[in-house]
Amino acid sequence: MNKALKDLVMGFNRHPIWLHQAYHNLTAKYKRTIFGTLWVTGSFLFTSISIAIVFSTIFGQNLREFLPYCLTGTLIASLFLSIITEGPELFMMNAPMIKNNAVPFTYYAFENLAKSTILFLHNLAVYYILMVIFQDLTIPNPLVVPGLILMVLIIFPWSMLVGMLAARFRDIRYLLPNFSTFLFFVTPIYWKPSALGERGAIAEFNPLYHMISILREPVLGRAPTLENWIWSVSIAALGIALWLLFFSWNRRKIPFWV
Repeated sequence: MNKALKDLVMGFNRHPIWLHQAYHNLTAKYKRTIFGTLWVTGSFLFTSISIAIVFSTIFGQNLREFLPYCLTGTLIASLFLSIITEGPELFMMNAPMIKNNAVPFTYYAFENLAKSTILFLHNLAVYYILMVIFQDLTIPNPLVVPGLILMVLIIFPWSMLVGMLAARFRDIRYLLPNFSTFLFFVTPIYWKPSALGERGAIAEFNPLYHMISILREPVLGRAPTLENWIWSVSIAALGIALWLLFFSWNRRKIPFWV
């Protein structure tokens, strides 16, 4: 366990490198394009607005009220789902570097977390600009700050766990990213639990719903429920405990797995 914590500290101390690398990875593929990273924003807005129009019609919702719910849902769900969409490639994608350089393994998780966070903050800024244009701006609830901290405590350990499992069992690399589409539609991202009527309580047993709520509710100016906090803190605590255990046992095996 001491070696796991040492690896964590060493990885964090390389923050100038992984912050720069995360930004570079996000912008590199848009190099020499006219709109640059605005293509990311365009994709986010097009997807969210299109789905908001469809679902608001299906559920008879007012589009003006429903749009912020869908925009924030897409934004925050993508952030947490990066655990299963990008986590499986955490170590496999960096296999050559792992085999040839003595870099702390947590470095790759920090870089992945930084990339997801930068993208999230970029699109969050676009969301607020859009709300100003629509004259529907809501002042965020201060609880957004502990929500962001809890987000980090969830994504970091779970991404590493998924990355190690995917390196050891290769089928996970293909299974989990496909599973993310299923989660998008069974989780209240584009619909509200109240739409299920008496069965709305089913959503309360979906961990992803609570993880999204600890950020979506404060962004929309509301406070998350106590149940949202309990679920999210429990998920973070479980992830940290499993990471400490599994990483301590298998840290030296990662170069052989990749």
